[in-house]
Amino acid sequence: MMQLQETIQHLNRIVDNIAQVNAQIDGLTYEDFRKNETVKETVYEYLQEIGQAARELSENQKLPSEINLEPLVAFRNARYNQEAETGHQQVFNTLPDLRLIAETIEKSDLYQNNL
Repeated sequence: MMQLQETIQHLNRIVDNIAQVNAQIDGLTYEDFRKNETVKETVYEYLQEIGQAARELSENQKLPSEINLEPLVAFRNARYNQEAETGHQQVFNTLPDLRLIAETIEKSDLYQNNL
């Protein structure tokens, strides 16, 4: 089991990285996203960090039931492949869901009581 402080650090990293992803894609259409190599590369880097933190938590910490990080764990394998240009639509379509996950984390008693 992780220490509470480490759990909160991971949750903070997830929330912060989701905010960074949102800042990158705010106002972009899929076409805008698809054409902007810098934004795609940055978003994928944040997604990998989100996925890694989610994996650490899911493997090492029992979280309250309202915090479901399973959808995030797969992002640890997110790879930006400029040459292949595959999977960007699927990734872009999941990005709005990140906002909801971040909001759920931020509203949780675990998070609120340990800031």
